[in-house]
Amino acid sequence: MITKITLAFLKAVKEKENNNVARMDKNRDLYHMERDNFLNFSKELIAKTQKLDKNIGELEVKDATFRFNRDIRFSKDKWPYKGNFGVIIREEGKHGIGGWYYVHIEPGSCFVGWWIYNPPAPVLLRVRTYIAKHYKQLEKILNTPEFKKTFGTIEWEQRIKMPRWFLPNHKAGNLLKMLGRYASKNVSDTVVLQEDFVAYCLAIFKVLKPLNDFLNRACNS
Repeated sequence: MITKITLAFLKAVKEKENNNVARMDKNRDLYHMERDNFLNFSKELIAKTQKLDKNIGELEVKDATFRFNRDIRFSKDKWPYKGNFGVIIREEGKHGIGGWYYVHIEPGSCFVGWWIYNPPAPVLLRVRTYIAKHYKQLEKILNTPEFKKTFGTIEWEQRIKMPRWFLPNHKAGNLLKMLGRYASKNVSDTVVLQEDFVAYCLAIFKVLKPLNDFLNRACNS
């Protein structure tokens, strides 16, 4: 279970004066305790999400969560630690290419949602081709009252021009211009600390499942 101590630890790490190796070494036991709390939360969430989405299959917690250290090789920001925890739930875990359910724990910036991020060019073409043929199904999913109430709309990175493989006036033009796609719901720290936060996440995943199913069919078409 995620606790006030978990959030306090992450908040402290986000402060510049605390985000260094020396400070982390002094608080290594606290880090491991709160990291374990998050991993236990993730394990329970994965197990219950597998019952909701039978396509996920076996998934180890280590394959669904991230290192706390930041990759600073190409970043101007040299802070070594992230200040957040996140868990990706999909069949291949964090190394897959399809859509995923996601929970992000960061004090003041927590959210629950769904992502398909930067797929390889051949996969992106398959996704677009599938959408071009079945865009009415996708529009129906995005326009359900439950989806609109929870997320408003799907967000995306969008190219300016229509991809050259499709007619310029295609009725699904905006959907075909999408690169990365995501839908997310911001969550207050108070909600994250509730005992039923796993159930809260699952309720959101249930709304997301038709979208996830559609895009994963597209990826594998």
